Amino acid sequence: MKVIICGAGEVGKTLAEYLSKEKNDVTVIDQSSENLKEINENLDINTFLGFGSQPSILEKAGAKNAEMLIAVTQSDEVNMIACEVANSQFNIPLKVARVRHQDYLDPNYNSLFSKNQISVDLIISPEIEVAEAIRRRLIAPGAFDIIPFSEKKIVLLGINIEKDCPIINNSPNDIQKMFTDLKMNIVSITRKENIIVPYEKDKIKTGDSVYVIADTEHLHRVMTAFGHQETKANNVVIVGGGNIGTSLAKRLEESKFGAKTKLIELNKERAESISSELNDTLVINGNCLDPEILNEAKISEAETIIPVTNQDEVNILTSLLAKKQGCKKTITLINDSTYRSILEPLGINVVLSPRSITVSRILSYIRKGKIRQVYSLREGEGEVIEADALQASSIVNKPIKDLKLPKGVKLGAILKNNEEVIMPENNVVIKEGDRIILFSLSKMIKKVEKMLSVRFIF
Repeated sequence: MKVIICGAGEVGKTLAEYLSKEKNDVTVIDQSSENLKEINENLDINTFLGFGSQPSILEKAGAKNAEMLIAVTQSDEVNMIACEVANSQFNIPLKVARVRHQDYLDPNYNSLFSKNQISVDLIISPEIEVAEAIRRRLIAPGAFDIIPFSEKKIVLLGINIEKDCPIINNSPNDIQKMFTDLKMNIVSITRKENIIVPYEKDKIKTGDSVYVIADTEHLHRVMTAFGHQETKANNVVIVGGGNIGTSLAKRLEESKFGAKTKLIELNKERAESISSELNDTLVINGNCLDPEILNEAKISEAETIIPVTNQDEVNILTSLLAKKQGCKKTITLINDSTYRSILEPLGINVVLSPRSITVSRILSYIRKGKIRQVYSLREGEGEVIEADALQASSIVNKPIKDLKLPKGVKLGAILKNNEEVIMPENNVVIKEGDRIILFSLSKMIKKVEKMLSVRFIF
């Protein structure tokens, strides 16, 4: 697949690395020679210096033969124009644009991104994606990730294994025997940055991070089984009134989350503007690093603080100050990945990366093809896939014990008749029309395609 990426920032570089590993023909365009130099030193791909919105640059980059354009520069306008030029001048079939400014995303102007206006097939708003990711995590406070599948009947949970976890030193099979009435299945273990697809002899260790596929109705019981009995937050403090903070506050109000929500914003004019947009959120104007401001927000009574300013250092320090004053949990926005290794020892509970969330969303779109839903883990190292069982698939009409699944692929759950959630036990037979949820290492995707008798976009 021929892919052109406009923008060689963190998102562009990560996408270029991943797509090139998949043997795609990748070209990156950026106006910064330094950014391109870094890519050229690490990746064997083509690069062009210039603006991705300019037809001549796109033509030099091979736009006439491209199948996809991904525009992730720092400028919304460049991203949108690049997509339109790609469509009108070069007929590139698939166009993805990162759009940050909320005015472009206002529902009143939803016709803006149409075939007759600005032709964009997928719009990525990191701010909205991050806000939604935070909202989901507030639903299951002990999880670092939570993704719904099958119209919310099935859920993917990311859970950290802490020292008081009751299932430590047990294998996934042991755990299923311990909780026979729970519909859950461990599909991956991350240990020291390595992803393990667990089999019979693999045991859960302290410090692991696991992904569990479960019946949504059993969500809170699953969290309890893994030693997480945190209750839903009744008091939430958001720090930072930018697009992420404001979007999150609005989503909590609209979803009737029920928590008392406060938002701290440093800029007085911005604070006043936010206050006029929100109905049930108390907006406090002040410096989040000022203990008096944190006292005014009653941080000692808050279950969760969510620093989402555009400064990593401020977010980290605010989290630490809040924990010191008695706040139970932190959900912290971090842009620079170099900070991640130091955060867990500091007691920062959940770390969110806009880059990781954006990359995962784009990779999921690329992967989707005829698949119902895809969620990329760890920036594309693994995939959780929801698919219909087709008549031609090799997994249909066979007991699961007879399926010869590729190593690195694990069935997570089956949805029958769009209603009943079933765990993949040995004697269960997958029928045509069933929905299956499975985990696959990215390097096994081609085998998954063959197994499911489908073809992803690339």
